Amino acid sequence: MRLLGITLPDEKRLEYGLTALYGIGISRARAILRDAGIPADKKVKSATTEEENAIRKAVEAMTLEGNLRREIGQNVK
Repeated sequence: MRLLGITLPDEKRLEYGLTALYGIGISRARAILRDAGIPADKKVKSATTEEENAIRKAVEAMTLEGNLRREIGQNVK
């Protein structure tokens, strides 16, 4: 599964695989999965297309990866 240009590790559970994205920790990953109604213990490779779309919709609504890095860099400057 690819989200925001990042490939999530197939063998990890979804709650830990989502932490590969910059800006998502374990608590935020669990909240995303809880809101999408997906069990956290499911493996990334076993996620269905509907589940991937639900996760993608939740993730794209957040400021993550490049945008978050840019925002933090500007705040530091």
